Amino acid sequence: MYNSWLKEVARTMVMGCLCLAWQATGAPVIKARSVPGENLFGGSSIRKFVIKVEESELTKLKQDNRKYVRATVIDGQDVYKDVGIHLKGMGSFQPLEKKPSFVVKFDYEDPKQRYEGLSKFMLNNASQDGTYLAEYMGTSLFRDAGLPAARVTHAFVEFNGRDLGMYVLIEPMNKEFLSQHFKSVRGNLYEAYLHDVDQPMEQDNGKTTDQKDIQALAAAAKEEDPVKRWNRLQEVLAADQFIKHQVLEIFTAHTDGYGNNFNNYRVYHDTDTDKLHFIAHGIDWAFQSTGYPIRPPSRGLVTRAILATPEGRKRFKQYFPQLFDEVFRLEVLTNRVNAVETRLKAAARKPDEAQAFANGAVEMRNRLVERHKYIEKQLALPEPQPVKFDGSGMAVIKDWDTRKETGEPVFDQPKTGEIATLHIAGDKAPCIASWRKRLALDEGKYKFTARARGAHIEPQESETGSGAGVRISGGKRQKKLLGDSDWTALDYEFEVMAGGNDVELVAELRAKKGEVWFDSQSMKLIKVK
Repeated sequence: MYNSWLKEVARTMVMGCLCLAWQATGAPVIKARSVPGENLFGGSSIRKFVIKVEESELTKLKQDNRKYVRATVIDGQDVYKDVGIHLKGMGSFQPLEKKPSFVVKFDYEDPKQRYEGLSKFMLNNASQDGTYLAEYMGTSLFRDAGLPAARVTHAFVEFNGRDLGMYVLIEPMNKEFLSQHFKSVRGNLYEAYLHDVDQPMEQDNGKTTDQKDIQALAAAAKEEDPVKRWNRLQEVLAADQFIKHQVLEIFTAHTDGYGNNFNNYRVYHDTDTDKLHFIAHGIDWAFQSTGYPIRPPSRGLVTRAILATPEGRKRFKQYFPQLFDEVFRLEVLTNRVNAVETRLKAAARKPDEAQAFANGAVEMRNRLVERHKYIEKQLALPEPQPVKFDGSGMAVIKDWDTRKETGEPVFDQPKTGEIATLHIAGDKAPCIASWRKRLALDEGKYKFTARARGAHIEPQESETGSGAGVRISGGKRQKKLLGDSDWTALDYEFEVMAGGNDVELVAELRAKKGEVWFDSQSMKLIKVK
């Protein structure tokens, strides 16, 4: 480990982050001021990690892949022994014989062992992100907004002699991470998988384990009076940072984040300010849905609680265009992709690998452009007008807009017999296309209804929600038309949170080919009593 220590010192000196102090004996003492992992995450090279696990430890890993086993990790000439590794991932999980994701813990046996100041890092297989850039670009946007988020880089991995290729290397959320963003690292750090703050959470840091701080947040969020709720939330939560966090989830189309799915998030109790902070995590789907709606999400308890207060709603509407101008700077982001592409292509071991990295960069740049264009267009639209319901609580919805996401769909409004229709034809190429209408709705439960018929609708094999049907933007429909179908009644029920919300109705076709007709007089919105 002596050579490893020398390399650590040399790297830190190159970064210009060392100073010299003097003991009474006159001997120099090197004091590092660098941020842990600064050269790893800020360097220009792509590293290769060779991971070796002895047979006895490999057997243990196969028996329980979420439990640490002892390994050796090699970076060039540096050898790190007695490192702990285990597998990780939920939707992205892959077993050992494929391309597993790893947690790598350098202080597993020796509490002083570090890799460039880091006690741990994660190696993600990017099985849900063929660009290898989603996590990198998504987290960078949060940091640009002044919000805590993990640093990300890339690395090649070899495991027991098997070349596993490129990985996304991610900074863990531990004390080393917390020290970069908060004055105090003594607070409680919570994480959750598909559950909200009103349920017991896994705790990764902090001495107190009664979770009274997170319980206080849940209680404040459930306060019925909106004014009192806002005041109570302000006492326990960094509310402005939380609203910015929700805006950034929307910018990045982080559909698996807190606001949309109460998933992939951490909560830290900063004992210096006595406030709770939300931290984004697992943004490997960033910018995939370029048409992800810009309306406030409504699933997370804290999101609903804040946005259902007049002040919270006001600040959300203020921060959205402000952060779009300040943070979603297209030239900055595409240049960031260009820089990573250059590093990855330079590190490629063969031409097809370099081409794959180039293709990923093209895809990410296109996503960023389309996402920016979509948000910019939506911000320029006039505020939707409130819907006028009749005495029975029903409104026929008129004046629909079209949207093409992929393919070459044809939109028109022919009559079939005596029925006026909204028609989408997608026979030339696979398409995702829809008729849409933005509405301002008060709190309550609603049902969107329509009649539709389809012809030759062939689903897209890899596309979620294939076929034709109705829903709201951001929602997942359950009813669909496939093949040939006569006039069929469709509906989609949804709820608008307290304080009201802007909702976009969607009548869509997602198919390899086919066409659909929606009866325009049947396209109604009903208040559910």
